[in-house]
Amino acid sequence: MTTPANDTLTTKAVADKLGTDPRTLRVFLRSTSQGVGSGSRYSFSAKDVAPLKAKFTKWAAEREAAKKSR
Repeated sequence: MTTPANDTLTTKAVADKLGTDPRTLRVFLRSTSQGVGSGSRYSFSAKDVAPLKAKFTKWAAEREAAKKSR
């Protein structure tokens, strides 16, 4: 198993920072057309977390509202 570079965050690490699980984060990334990194893996830096958190929070609220309206 390879380890990410020191300045790279894994999907699990970012999911923890966003208060979600890696699976939900990947669903969010696919639904918002975020590109997949090399080797079909997502790769993040620390500076990516804040913008992702804002987008993820909005997406999660919209997703929950859509579920409730069904």
